This record gives sequence, C-alpha cells and structure tokens, in this order.
Amino acid sequence: MLKPGFLFLFLFAVFLSTNSFAQIDSLPKKENLVVGVYSQPPYMIADDKGNWDGISIRLWRAVADRLDAKYQLKEISRDSAVTALANQVDVVLLKDVTADAEEQIDFSHIYHKAEMGVASSQSMSLSSIAKAFFNKRFWYIAGMLSVLLLIVGSIIYFIERGSNEDNFGGERSVVRGIGSGFWWAGVTMTTIGYGDKSPVTFWGRAVALIWMLVAMAVTAVLTASLVSAVMGNSSSKINIPEDLRDMKMVAVQSSFAADYLQKERIPFKEVENISEALKTVRDQKADAVLNNVPVMRYTINNDPDLSLKVQPINMDPHYYAFGLAQGDSLREPLNLAMLKVMNSSLWQQELERYVPEKKKR
Repeated sequence: MLKPGFLFLFLFAVFLSTNSFAQIDSLPKKENLVVGVYSQPPYMIADDKGNWDGISIRLWRAVADRLDAKYQLKEISRDSAVTALANQVDVVLLKDVTADAEEQIDFSHIYHKAEMGVASSQSMSLSSIAKAFFNKRFWYIAGMLSVLLLIVGSIIYFIERGSNEDNFGGERSVVRGIGSGFWWAGVTMTTIGYGDKSPVTFWGRAVALIWMLVAMAVTAVLTASLVSAVMGNSSSKINIPEDLRDMKMVAVQSSFAADYLQKERIPFKEVENISEALKTVRDQKADAVLNNVPVMRYTINNDPDLSLKVQPINMDPHYYAFGLAQGDSLREPLNLAMLKVMNSSLWQQELERYVPEKKKR
C-alpha cells in the first residue's frame, strides 16, 4: 500500500510533467500578439491597400492557425527590428540569424536559407563580345593553334619542297616555304580547301590524310574552347572574387553585397533598390548584380521587362527565422507549430510560388 506522502509526490510530478507538455502545444496567454513586418520581397510584400503577403507572411498565418492565436501586423523599419522586440512587437517575421543578433534576441527555427548570387544578361552585347576578344584565354588558345599549324606546315614543307616546287619549294626561302605550309595546314584544318596548294609525294599525302583526320577533332575542340572564351560559359561557376573584378558590377546601397564589394575593393555602381540594379544590367550599363538570390528571382519573375539569369554563388548564405525577445515563452510552441507547417508539402509549394528555380513566362 502506497503511503499518502509518496502518492502526493507522484501525482504532483505527473501534474508538472503534463503541464509542461501542454505549454509546448499551447500559446502563452496573450490576448493579441503584435507581429512586426517590413517590406522585403519575396518574404514580406505590401500592396497599395496595406495588405501583406509573401513567404514569411504565409508561414506566420499557418503557424498562427495551428496555435489558434490572434494577432495584428505592425509595420516597422528593418533597422529597428531588434529594438522593436523590446517594447513594440512580440514577433518579427524576418531576421537574419547572426551571432550579434543572437546576443540580443532569441530566434525561432530557421525557415529559409538564401544564397548570394549574380544576375547577368542572357545575351551578350557587341561591346561585350569585342571585349571578350582581349580575354587571355582566347589569345592563349589562338597561340597554341598557331604553333600546331606551324609544326604541321613545317613538316609538309620539308617533305614536299624537293618534289613540289610550285607549291612549297622552288625559289622560295625557308621562311616563305614554311609560310606556304602554314597556309596549307590552316585551310586544310578548316576544310576550306582552296586547292591552290596540295602535296604530291607519297609521304606528303600520308601526312595530309593524317592531318585531315586529326584536324576534325582539333577543330571541334578548339571551336568549343574559342566560343567559350569569347561568349562565356553560362554553366560554369563564377569564381569569387576573381571573376567579379573583370565585370562592371552594381549593388544596392547599404546591402551586404555592397559591403562585400567595398571590402574586396571591387568597383561598382550603387543604386537605391534591387529593381533599379537589375534594370541597370538589362540596359547594359553594368555586367552583373550581386544580391540575394530569392530577392532577385522574385523581382525578375514579376517584371516582364527583365530577362536576366541568376546564378547562385558559394558565398555567405543568409539564414532567416522569426525573431523574439530573449526568454519569451512563445518560442517553444512557435517552433513546434513551425516544424509541423514546414514538413508539409504545402510549404514547399509556397516556396516554389515565390522563388521558383527558373523564370516563368
């Protein structure tokens, strides 16, 4: 038989355990939560009538429904998000998860990762193509090709000069004779075949046949390499910061991208917003924009006049979460509700809606 004191302690422990679990699934008693928002497409978007939408807004609505929470949205400035949690709002819907911010506020679970990226034109202008001809890679390839043609031309000259005076020998000097061989190797490789020069000896024709077969492979490889050097390879990753130094860059003022370019001493044009930055590239006044990938994709997808490609780069990803005051009891039930929402297929659909991988037309 259990002693009354032991039974009391047992029931009290069960009560505490049950109550603690209940706190995780229920919202702390607050009549009306004040939720801080600010314009940051595609996370928080306000229309002309003051209605809010976006990735963060939709996640919050789903979480609030699960918690059966009443709330009101309050617009704040982005720079005052931390101080607003002290006395104005209960939750801020979008905040970069950083070590400095963690010292001042608490964060919910991370709900989105945003990579940095480069937006550039899908087509090259004439000036860009002309500029590409001064690319070191182009001249390196052209130089190697010239050496190869010189070797083949020299071989055919020394084989043919005694038996084929009209084309390679005769009164020609060695330099002019090798020049004739160089010309022949070039027109043979490109399959132009003017017919003004051709070998007549057995070994000359044997070398010519071998060169024709080799030239087909050489032409294919060199054509791809030259096109890549001149036109650029859209599938290759941009090397940071080396490739940016050769590009005319634009960035939004006071953004991470602007700070990064300044730190790396990369010249760039500073503009007020991302829309203006992308239009600068569209109008060929700059080569590329450095900014947040989801922000650029959303802006491009919603502007029919913008036709730019966005390439993510491996540099300083940003992690976004809800911000709360330190020690706020709302954090645990909020995190639980967030996990349930983010593990659903509907959440993935919402992400695809606002930041699809490719531009929709």
